[in-house]
Formats: sequence, structure tokens, C-alpha cells
Amino acid sequence: METAIQRRLEQNDGESSSFTIFRVPAQVRHENRQHYEPRLVSIGPYYRGRDELRAMEQHKWRLLRHFLQRAATVPLSDFMRAVRAVEQRARCCYSERTAIFDDDDDDDGFAEMLLLDGCFILEFFFKLNCREPDALCDVGWGLPLLHSDLLLLENQIPFFVVETLFHAFFRGAVAQDMLVALLLLQLRPNGIVFPKLPSSCPAPAPTGKINHLLHLYHEGFVPKPHAPLATAPSRQEGASRRLPLVIPCVTMLREAGVRFVNKRSPRDMFDITFDSNKGVLELPPVAIDQASLPLLVNLVAFEQSRGHTGGAAAAPLTSYTVLLSSLVRTGDDVDELHRAGIVDNMLSNNDDAASGFFQRLGDCSTMNYDDHLFGALFAGVKRYHDASWHRHKARFLRDHCSNPWSVIALGLAVLAFVFSLFNQLVVIHSLIHHNG
Repeated sequence: METAIQRRLEQNDGESSSFTIFRVPAQVRHENRQHYEPRLVSIGPYYRGRDELRAMEQHKWRLLRHFLQRAATVPLSDFMRAVRAVEQRARCCYSERTAIFDDDDDDDGFAEMLLLDGCFILEFFFKLNCREPDALCDVGWGLPLLHSDLLLLENQIPFFVVETLFHAFFRGAVAQDMLVALLLLQLRPNGIVFPKLPSSCPAPAPTGKINHLLHLYHEGFVPKPHAPLATAPSRQEGASRRLPLVIPCVTMLREAGVRFVNKRSPRDMFDITFDSNKGVLELPPVAIDQASLPLLVNLVAFEQSRGHTGGAAAAPLTSYTVLLSSLVRTGDDVDELHRAGIVDNMLSNNDDAASGFFQRLGDCSTMNYDDHLFGALFAGVKRYHDASWHRHKARFLRDHCSNPWSVIALGLAVLAFVFSLFNQLVVIHSLIHHNG
């Protein structure tokens, strides 16, 4: 037993600081498998060998053959050497070991996986860029599912593996920036979750190190927030001034007099403001469909995997999903936002939108409120809601000024009261004058 433990300790699993490809918590994944697990193609070790992904696993070998034919003058041995050069570094990127990590030294399983998956990614995007037909990828469900699977947190290989194969393919004659440009071009948003960029407007190239395809997507297409970042009070200032962890939902805020307005010409999806003087919360429009949910929750999970060291600007989607899941808890909340022109619900009903979309957004997020992008907004909304004057005013307006007949009735009641008061004053005046 001592020998086995010593052998396990001597295995080079890498330090935790080198992890870049994580798994979401098992409970979250098991409750929402369709959001975190691939449905068509596995990339990396976590889902390799699943029966339901066998067709695309076989197709990878066809695409590897096409890739080698495209390379022409570059032999397979060059790509194998390139993979071998980064294999150990790639092993250290995964936060969880699977059976493929425990192969004997003379087994090439892990290196084969890197070669097969890396070449698949390159050949897939080469074909897509050149509009070359592919019988399996071109079926009706093929491209949407492939795009979705390639942007799952658990379904990744290190980006430097793809870069290494790209470098070997072109023998260093093409800059690595061209790989990033190609991938960003073919991963462009469809306009449902993130704004659709004009074909003449390339996505901004990331400047730092890229860990994997999902990271590249986050850097290329998740807007960089412009709103001022809220800072939480220091511990010395006391708990009474801490930022609120949640805010009331839409219907509760509506009862307190808050109005929800569709923001015209927002800078981005994070351009959300609250006017505490008028009680107006302005939000950009939000489209709801099940196809966009896996992308959103995996981007949030990716932000969470980086920890809380980058500030709110590094995890804007986490703050955004915390805000939306606080605001929308029931179908009535969705209905209120729909009437305001903020929510475009493409699901079957409002209850499904609340429970199946908005409440799922925060499944994998843990908010560090010191880095909350909307911390100041949370505080302002909570203060407005807790002020009893606003609730009494809202109730009065709702009960007596909600329609023309209510206004007319209120006006008549005021006139009757004034007339009655005037009569009483006349009577009092007459009595006083008579007694005098």
C-alpha cells in the first residue's frame, strides 16, 4: 500500500494554479445535463467514449484524413511530434482526472485524443470558412449542436494545443493571429444573446492568454461593461451599509411604484440603470429561448472557474444573471417585463420562462458582492422599495388613478368633500355671526 501511495504522489498532475479546464459541480450538472454535457461531439477527456457521441467520434477520423490531405506536404509524424511537445502541459490543465490520464507510459491514448480533437476543431472551421460540404455536419441539427458543444466548459482542450497544430499545419508561415481571427469569424453571435456583429466589423482580438474556445468566445463577444463598478463598504464601516444580496422581484417592485422601461439604444446588455428619483428601472431587451441557455450558463460557469480575482469587469455575466434571477421568479414577473417591451419570450409560457430560463441562469454562480457590477443599483432599488412612502403612493395611484373612471370618481369625491367642507364653514360662520 505504501508503494501505491508513493507512486500516486509521484505522478505529475500539475499544480492547481495550472488548471484551466474545470467541471461544474456534479449536482448542478446532473439536474441540467442538457446545458453542460455535449449532445453531438466530445472534445477532451471528460465525455470521451460515450455511446451517444459515437457517430461524431467516428467522423473525427474522417476529418483527420481530410485535414492531412489539406496539409499535403506536412506528414502525420510532424503533427504527432507537435502534440507530444505539449502533452504533459495539457495534462496539467484539467482539474479532474479520468481513465485516459492513467494510461501506461507506452499507451498513446491521451496524445491521440489531443491530436484527434485538435485536428477536428481546425478542419471543422476550415470547412466552415471555405463553405465545403460535410454530410454529417450539414444535417439540420448539425451546426447548431456542434457550435453549442464546442462552447461547453467541460468539453474543451487547451487552446495552445490547437495553436500548436495550426503552427505545424502552416509550418510557421501564418501568424497565430489568423487562427484567432478565423475562429472568431465562425463563432460570431446570432444576435439572440449577444449583438450580431456586421460582417464588415471583425470581433476585437483578445490581448491576453486564451485557455480554450469558450474563453475565446467570452473575450471576443461578451461586452466589456461601461457602468461604474460599485464597491462594497469596508468591514470597518459596519454591516448596516453592506450591499444587499438580493432585491425584490418585478411584481414586488411594481407594487412599490417602480416602473420598468425598455432602454432605447443601450450601449450593451449591461447598460442597466435605476433612477431613484422617478423610480424607473431601465433594461435593454432580453430574448428568451432554450437554445441560448447552454451558452449563457457555460459562460457564467467559466467566469466562476476563474475565481474572484479579476473584479466585476472580469465576470460581468455573473452579475447580470444574479440581477435577472433576482428580478424574475414567477410567470407574473415575466408578464410584467413583456408588457414593458423588455422580454421577448419564445418559450411556451411565462412560467416556463421564469423557472426554466431565468432561475437556471444562476445555477452555477456564486456572487462575490465586493465585485458586483450592479451593487450600487441593488442598493438603490432596495432603498426605494423599503421606503413606505413609495408603497403608499403606488397603492393610491393604483387604486384611484389606474383608469379614467377612477380619476373621474376621485375628482368627484374631492369636489364633494370640498363642497361639504365649504357648507360646514358657511354654517359655522353663520352661527358665529349670529351669536355675536
